[in-house]
Formats: sequence, structure tokens, C-alpha cells
Amino acid sequence: MTTARRTIVANLSLSLSLIACSAGAAGAQTRVVPGAATLTPGTFVVSGVAVAVDEGRITVPADRRSGTTATLSLAFVRFRSTSPAPRPPIVFLAGGPGDAATRAFRGMPLDVLDRLRSIADVVAFDQRGTGLSEPRSPTCPPGAMLPRDRPADPRAMLAELRARVAVCLTTASAAGIDVRGLTTAESADDLEALRRALGAERLTLLAGSYGTHLALATARRHPTSVARMALLGVEGPDDTFKLPARVDGVLAVIARARRPTLVDEVRALTARLDSAPARFVFPGGQAIVLGAWDLQRWIAESLDTRQEIDAMLAALPAVRDGDYTALARWALRARTPRPLNLMHLATDCASYASPGRLAAIARESAAAALGDAINFPLPGLCAVPGLPRLDDAYRAPAAIDTPALLVAGTFDGRTPVENARDAARWMRRARTLVVDGASHGLFREPAVLDAVLAFFRE
Repeated sequence: MTTARRTIVANLSLSLSLIACSAGAAGAQTRVVPGAATLTPGTFVVSGVAVAVDEGRITVPADRRSGTTATLSLAFVRFRSTSPAPRPPIVFLAGGPGDAATRAFRGMPLDVLDRLRSIADVVAFDQRGTGLSEPRSPTCPPGAMLPRDRPADPRAMLAELRARVAVCLTTASAAGIDVRGLTTAESADDLEALRRALGAERLTLLAGSYGTHLALATARRHPTSVARMALLGVEGPDDTFKLPARVDGVLAVIARARRPTLVDEVRALTARLDSAPARFVFPGGQAIVLGAWDLQRWIAESLDTRQEIDAMLAALPAVRDGDYTALARWALRARTPRPLNLMHLATDCASYASPGRLAAIARESAAAALGDAINFPLPGLCAVPGLPRLDDAYRAPAAIDTPALLVAGTFDGRTPVENARDAARWMRRARTLVVDGASHGLFREPAVLDAVLAFFRE
């Protein structure tokens, strides 16, 4: 799901050898008959414990809209239910985009998996371009070290990223990877193919962050195929790019609960660094110059997990008093070259934003305490030719009749509470759960897990 699009510029190498999979796991696009499915008994290690599973693969078109005959092999792992009368299979949809469901399950507490299995089969499905599915997560090599002798310049950074992505797209195409098929619409149709391969009448969807975006697209495209869905941290069809005013609203909620002067401090520090950038020297003699945008990006990226929020709040008084250690350490990491994940970029750029959303972002960023730092490098990076773009109808709200539980945390700067409330307006059978003080990692909240399990049992 997610952030100042940190996942785009993070090394998300997902070839983790999570499953002892048989032949067919490697390679880019294959040319075999679509619709084929394989299931192999095996074991999967969850929190250090080997659990019996079915290892599965399905074959789907690489790009249904283009009419190409190229196909992709997608991987999943099925944990059999312990219920004598299981409900529709629970399919877990990871966030990012670019995270892998199999990766998430490897670290899942075993008792959580067992509670889910007491209701239905549980399926960890690696979306196209993630984990053990094809195409193997294409990455672009790191660029040059960003300048440290002046404040971070988002325009210069964006220009460098655009040039690097253009080269990377050419390289990916030469390797047989067509990123035009890396869209949420294609992934939604992949879920329908998974349902058929499992022989299930309907699926239950458990999704977090970007996974909720995919779940909503699936319920819209295949309304009779989804029994119910629990969406943790809602990203609606037009929520891919964040509204600066909503992010500021989360900052204000944190201020009221934890530090009343927070927003004023952020604005004052931004003004100070804008007029007089600060030079910080590390103990070894390495120096970095910090500007207003460095501060805004640091704060914006901190609005993710409670741990990051706590660390930011603890460090801010020192920064206010002229000790820039915490900000300098973050800025040095941010300017260090890292690979680009093309699956993340292509999928987010395909979802893009409506004209109204883009206008609101431009309007709100001028007055927001954090500007538009949380969206960087989007939407600007989406202008590179060759990246996919779904049409505007994809982003328009549409009535969904699927029973849904929409969960939001008041400290979540990635998918604010307003996202869930917006979605509930056009989802006739949705209920909303707001958790005070919860951040983007909603599945870690015991009350959220209890609510999800109760909802699935209904």
C-alpha cells in the first residue's frame, strides 16, 4: 500500500524462496494454454512452523485488453480449513502494490492463521508481478547518489527518475516483460480466474492498503463472485494519489492526541528551512544540507506505522531546537540510490487519478503543512511513455452490493478515515469501523482482527 510512494524507490526483491515450488516458477511470460491450474501438496513455513498446504499455479493472459497470446503463471498457497462446514475461501490481497501475499504469510502469527482457517480455506495469492508470480518483479538499477551539498530538489529528482524509468521500460520490453498488463483491472480478472481454478462459487476477500483497491475493483468487475470483504485501510478507485488536506487532517488528529503544538511546529520548521537551509555534519565528517522539502517528506513518510509516528514525535523537539540529527539520518537514506520497482510504478500509474482529484491535490498542496510530499514521485513519474493508464470510468464510484467491513485508523496518513467514509456512501451493505490511535498497520490491532473474524463468520 504504501506512502510517499516509498515502495517505488525501495528494493522490493520478492524472489524469497518462500515455497519449494515445482517447475514453472521462473521466467517472464510463457505461452501455454490460459486457464490451466496445478495443485501440489507441500509445506509452507509460518512463523517458523511448517504447515501442510496446497501449492498452486494458474495461467492467465498477460494483457487481456491487447489481445496478445502471451500468458503469465501466477502462484498461490492454500491452507485447508479446519471447519467441518467451511465458508467461501478467504483470499488475502497484499498491499504495496508490489508486496507478496506469500511473504506476508511467512511472518503471520500462527494463531492468526489458525483463527482464519477455523472459518474457511485461506489462500495467499501472489498478484501478477509479485512474489512467486510472473512476471518476476522487474526492477530498475539504482541511479547516482543524489546531491548532498544542497537541499533536496523534487524537480531534479523527478527528472532523474523519469530518465531512469524510460531506460528501464526499454530494457524490460527487450526481456519480454510488457508492463501494460500490470494494472489493477487485470489483477481483478486474475482473481476471477483464481476463483474458477479453486472451484469456488464465491470468494471472501481480506485486504489491506492497496489490496483494498484491488478488492473493490474485483467486486465491481465480478459482483457475483465476492461473498464479502474486509478492507483494512481503504483505498478507493480514485484514492491512489493522496489528498494533502486529508494528510494534514491526520497530522492534526495526532497533534490533538499527542502533541498540541505539532502542526505549528511543522509549519515553523518548514518556513525556517525554506529561508535558511541547515548544514549537518555527521561524526565521520560527511555533511548534508537540509531544506523544507526534506522536512515535509520526513514527516509525511512517518505517518505510516505507530512506531514511525512515535519516533518522529520523539525527535521533533530536538529538530526544533536546532539538532537535526534525526532529519539528517533520514535524508541521507532518502538520497542513497535504490532500485525502482516497475510493478509498483506501473500499477499505481494505471490507477492514476481523475481530473477532479488532480485539481484538488494541486489546490490543497499550496496550503498544506506537508505540501504534496506524500505523493512524490507521483503523479509526475506517470508521464513517462509506456506506462499503462486505465480510463476515467475506472476511477468513478460505482454501486457495490457486496457485504463489506471498512476499517480505518485515525493516525493513518496513507489511507485516512475519510477514504472509508467516502466508499461507504456507494456501498449499500458496508459498515465502517474506526479505531482511535491506529495507524496504517491495522491488521496488528487485536480489536481489528476480532472484528474481521466476527464479520467473516456472519
